[in-house]
Amino acid sequence: MDQDEKKKQKEAPLHSSSSEGQAKETKEERGVFEEHDEREKHEEHDKHECKCDEYEGKYKRALADYQNLEKRTREERSEWIKSSAKDILLRLLPVLDTLSLANKHIENQGLQVTLQQFLDVLKQEGVIKIETVGKKFDPHLMEAVEQVGEGDEVVEEVREGYLLHDKLLRPAQVRVGKRSE
Repeated sequence: MDQDEKKKQKEAPLHSSSSEGQAKETKEERGVFEEHDEREKHEEHDKHECKCDEYEGKYKRALADYQNLEKRTREERSEWIKSSAKDILLRLLPVLDTLSLANKHIENQGLQVTLQQFLDVLKQEGVIKIETVGKKFDPHLMEAVEQVGEGDEVVEEVREGYLLHDKLLRPAQVRVGKRSE
């Protein structure tokens, strides 16, 4: 054998063990790469999950804000309607006072029917007459125009008072008995 051939034989086993080593290294490297890829995928998944949670939180806050806005708008609209009704009713109450005064002085069935219809419509709109005569004076619902007699009881009603949806529309004007001291 030539020296060249001897060299080749010596090198051949090295080559074969070297390619086996490379194959082993490649498998190990693949495992490391796969593990690295899995870790990257897991980290990316976590990032996406965090973003998803963040967007879900923003969505829930925006939805709650929108629902609160709708509720506030409904309430404001309702208050605006009540306020408009209050203005109209305050302009109609002097007409009712005139009809009531006329009814006291004139016995007319047509006038009585008209007055009753007027009161029924007001009641349907949430207007309630404040009962005063014989009751204790209440400064939140009544205005004392005169003190007569003794005590703090309402003796006479000068002008009727009304509530609109349990809120004061117009206070009643009354004469009150003086308190005994």
